[in-house]
Amino acid sequence: MFTKFKLLILAATLIFAYGSTSNVPTTHIITLNVDTGKITSTNTDETANFGQEQDVANRDFTTIVKNGDIVLWKGVSSSSPDNDQVLIEAINYEGGTNVFGQNTLKDTRQNPGIVVGTVTEGENGDREKYTISFKVLNNGVKRGGTYLIDPQIMVKLEL
Repeated sequence: MFTKFKLLILAATLIFAYGSTSNVPTTHIITLNVDTGKITSTNTDETANFGQEQDVANRDFTTIVKNGDIVLWKGVSSSSPDNDQVLIEAINYEGGTNVFGQNTLKDTRQNPGIVVGTVTEGENGDREKYTISFKVLNNGVKRGGTYLIDPQIMVKLEL
């Protein structure tokens, strides 16, 4: 039977043998907050954000990832969370290194409004610009067309 001391020694040995836990994939949840009562095709940047500091533009919002990490995009209404929905439809590669290895990631029937991707490509410092396509439902009724917002991903091999 293992004692606490033996378990501690085993854990320390595994960490020493396999390095730190930085090689373990991380799941990054990127939440798009949208003022669903005010958004229009001309004010997307003013009515949608990722919860970043006010002086960081949406186009400069960057998620730091490493190969093997999982990225999940979801949307929420900041003005009427009980009645309105923000549905992420697709993540579209725009430029830089295509860290997901495909040009478009889409939501699925199992997870409508949520898009998931796994980072498969990338060297330290690589960046990908991408566009999030999303729609807004006010009390179940589609508001406007499809909205676009364009953040980025950056690969860091050692976080």
